[in-house]
Amino acid sequence: MRIGVHSGNLFAGVLGVAKLQLDIWGPDVEIANHLESTGEPGYVHVSSRTLASLNLDDYTVIPGTIKAQEDPVLQKHPMSTYLITGAAQRDSYQQSRDPHPASMLDIQSRPKQHSRSSKQLSTTEELQMEFRNMPVGGFDCSYCLPSKPGQNKKKQTKNDLGMFCAAFKDSRVEWDFLRRPDYMLKYSILMAWFIGNCLVFIQLVTNRRNCPPCILVDILAFFYLTALLCISWYKKYCHWMYRNDETRLYGPFSCLVFRLFEGIQQSMSRRLLLYLSILGTYFLVVFLIVINCEADLFQLSFIEAKLYRYEVSRDVCFHPWAFTNMMALILGTSYMFSRISFSLKTIISLVEVIVYFIFIFLQFTYVFHHSVTTTPYLIAEVAHATRIIVTFVTFYLKERQVEFNTKTNFKLNIDLQNKQHAADITNQSIIILLNNILPTHVVEVYLSNVAKHQLYYENYSMVSVMFASLINFQMDLPGLRILNNIVTEFDKLLSVYKEYFVVEKIKIVGCTYMAACGLDFNLVENSSRGLGEISERLSRPPTLSGSIRSDASHDEVVLVMATFALDLMRTLSVCNMAYSEIPTERGFSHGNICIGISSGEIMAGVVGASQPHYDIWGHPVNLASRMQSTGLAGHIQVTEESAKILSGYGISSTFRDLTYVKGVGKIPTYFVDIDTGFQFIFIPGPPSERRGTTLDTFFLERKSTEEEEYFQ
Repeated sequence: MRIGVHSGNLFAGVLGVAKLQLDIWGPDVEIANHLESTGEPGYVHVSSRTLASLNLDDYTVIPGTIKAQEDPVLQKHPMSTYLITGAAQRDSYQQSRDPHPASMLDIQSRPKQHSRSSKQLSTTEELQMEFRNMPVGGFDCSYCLPSKPGQNKKKQTKNDLGMFCAAFKDSRVEWDFLRRPDYMLKYSILMAWFIGNCLVFIQLVTNRRNCPPCILVDILAFFYLTALLCISWYKKYCHWMYRNDETRLYGPFSCLVFRLFEGIQQSMSRRLLLYLSILGTYFLVVFLIVINCEADLFQLSFIEAKLYRYEVSRDVCFHPWAFTNMMALILGTSYMFSRISFSLKTIISLVEVIVYFIFIFLQFTYVFHHSVTTTPYLIAEVAHATRIIVTFVTFYLKERQVEFNTKTNFKLNIDLQNKQHAADITNQSIIILLNNILPTHVVEVYLSNVAKHQLYYENYSMVSVMFASLINFQMDLPGLRILNNIVTEFDKLLSVYKEYFVVEKIKIVGCTYMAACGLDFNLVENSSRGLGEISERLSRPPTLSGSIRSDASHDEVVLVMATFALDLMRTLSVCNMAYSEIPTERGFSHGNICIGISSGEIMAGVVGASQPHYDIWGHPVNLASRMQSTGLAGHIQVTEESAKILSGYGISSTFRDLTYVKGVGKIPTYFVDIDTGFQFIFIPGPPSERRGTTLDTFFLERKSTEEEEYFQ
């Protein structure tokens, strides 16, 4: 391996809008490149500036090569070069061989800007941590103690809910929770129907007085609650009755009942109205027996019973313990409905308790005082109040626990949905970025195979490769800005070449634009995909000219590549004219381009798993690079094979000479003939003698529409 290392200043960034990649520019980058090219295999060729930053005791240092002393780029920046190699196996080398190497850098001392935690947790550990952080109901004594770092997330989750009413502190989340459908509504109505019947039964049994209004209210309450029960359970009943008839169509009445209940179930305001109407029905049943109670007559009757020693008649007033039990049932109903604000249910329950206390201690004190007590040491009204208080506290704590768990699960589901949404957006962004880094047909394969450290490659029998180098560009900030604008215009041309044979941008190296035509997976002869996928590919209908056979030459790619190269020259000419009209940019209006094209069999694939890059290799790639490096500005230099293919389409080429190509020797090269208007010069003769191609329609349409529209 031959390595060159130099230290200095540089610019880093991304050029263009397609196939993005981070690159670096500057004179020091060029120096490092020439240090590599003038170095020796087995050594690291470094500059004196880099050597000054090293510990010389760890290396064997010898003078640099003669090539470096004669290199024109290195001579522009007078410096001494050295070849270094390791003196012995150092500790860092031994540590790199250790399966669990210790970090040589103090990671904690460096600012964490874009990196995750240094300790990568496994999926099981992350799930265990999430489980430990899940909030639970009740009071946690650890909140009174200083918190540990791991408890912050748990406290944050609990702090989202209020202490007494378990309401979300974020009103938007609270309203979102309340507006969700109540799928337990029919069960709540069933319990409300049962409790309502209990109230009616208690009222009828304990009230021995003749009270026609009470009987009427009891009948209306029964039918109202029964109607609600039928509406809520009618759909369930129909599904149970006709569970084996999946094709059954329900009538208008059934559909009306279905929509009525679903409307109540889905609407928060309708559920609230239903909840208040049920409680109002209960209070109407209870207060009728209270209104019919003659407290003065009961007091007189009780005194007479004590004086004349006969049994007290309870017909003149309600039974105190019956009234208390009825209030306890109403308290249970107040907390029974879900998706009703817990604060509202608590307020209603407190009002019920307060009204009950008014009856006990102010309105009907004598009636409750002379009732039976539950404990010999408590007076009767205190025993009644104790039962109601215990009932209220019990239902409050129980319902708060249910509310806390329900809202916690709701919050966790909302957070999970937000994370899933964020993950979907991230995945879409990743796919978009990958499609802007890798060819489209490689993205799916890369996501599934590279993660398993599998090699992905493609063999193509005919691909045309182009290297286009921009000349007369200074690698400073203004020059990079102009270079980015030009490369962006080059990238926009790629959208024109999306039909028939696609032109793929491979990469940008310095000021050299590399592209290829013919990298279509339908043309792959061999790849790292399975045989099933290749069979599926071969069974697809042909989208190119002719059928998809392995013996097809597909030399149209050379014509497309040459046309794309001509478009690059035309685009650069337009950019030069535009910059010449801007006084501050006239110094950048003299850019020129040198293009080299070669064609043949190549291999393509993804290099590496970190910062992946789709690249191509093969003899045509090397030849295209040499065609560019040995070419002339303003010309398209091609190999003899490519010139013959272009001549088959009537495009004229001029023999240049036998050009020396490193690693190959002298080979014949040609310049594609271009006129001053950046149009191909065709071989004299009738057009009928030219080779036909399915791309003719593409070129005609493009010449009349896309090309004119783009360059305007």
